[in-house]
Amino acid sequence: MRPDDADTAPTRRKRFLRHHDQVAAARRFVTETLPRGSELRETARLLVSETVTSILDQTPAGPGHGTFEVALAVVDHRLRVEVSDDGGPARLRHRIRPPVAQRGGLQLLQTLARRWGVREDLAGRTIWFELDLPGSSPRRPD
Repeated sequence: MRPDDADTAPTRRKRFLRHHDQVAAARRFVTETLPRGSELRETARLLVSETVTSILDQTPAGPGHGTFEVALAVVDHRLRVEVSDDGGPARLRHRIRPPVAQRGGLQLLQTLARRWGVREDLAGRTIWFELDLPGSSPRRPD
């Protein structure tokens, strides 16, 4: 999580080996962290699955080399989730996909998340997203 975020609850984070079978482990981490039966839990679980898969597919080192981390925190009445790799800088590639597949992937972030983005530096890449907490009044994106 960014150190300059105000109104931050404790961050829960977990590191995983960069293997495709760890996508399910990352989903379980989110599921175990958030309250049962909440729509927020299911949405976060889905978006973590998509962002971890993107991290694995887009990293220059490729699956099986290095690690990735999932971090969750409450920031300004929103759940903020970050999925970070340690694979060095890389750019999100635009892939040619059939129309049905376009509904998946990072387009789910555009549809379901309040805000989302990508940060890159020499240490790797972070895909982050925010979801409004139940009962919070929605604010316009910054």
